[in-house]
Amino acid sequence: MPSLLFVCTGNICRSAFAERYAARLAGPSSPWTFVSAGTQALRGAAMDPLMVAELQARGGSADGFVSRQLAPELVQGADLVLGMERHHRTVVLDDFPARLRSVYTLRQFGRGARSTIARGEDLLTEVAALRPPSRSGDDVADPFRRGERAMAQIAEEIAAELDAWVPRLVS
Repeated sequence: MPSLLFVCTGNICRSAFAERYAARLAGPSSPWTFVSAGTQALRGAAMDPLMVAELQARGGSADGFVSRQLAPELVQGADLVLGMERHHRTVVLDDFPARLRSVYTLRQFGRGARSTIARGEDLLTEVAALRPPSRSGDDVADPFRRGERAMAQIAEEIAAELDAWVPRLVS
């Protein structure tokens, strides 16, 4: 079963939202598994209540979500790893340099995905061949403790990125 790992810092806002929103887009019959972790996770914590509200407003559910620390087995088991910031990508690649062709920022992968019509696992191959460069604007800002407005903005940014290619990935 193919797997996509989302990575952020605390695993209670950005990566948690991305995991659950991508799963909603994919639907229950998808062969893909979506997971998330944090580089400095608030282990065992629930998703931030403001982000839960954003997820629910988009038809997703945070039921049963528990944050977890980034671990080698999560990276090794993932077909694709997407960091919310360039720093998260770097943290993964520092420990797993051989995974260079499957570790991106969310926006970096999105640029590559939008430049091809590939579907399914061919999408991963096409984006790896294109290898879009990392840019300073690739970072998805951390909305933690920045209020409802910041949380809504970041949820919208992540949702827009995922809307652009998750349906093709899982088809």
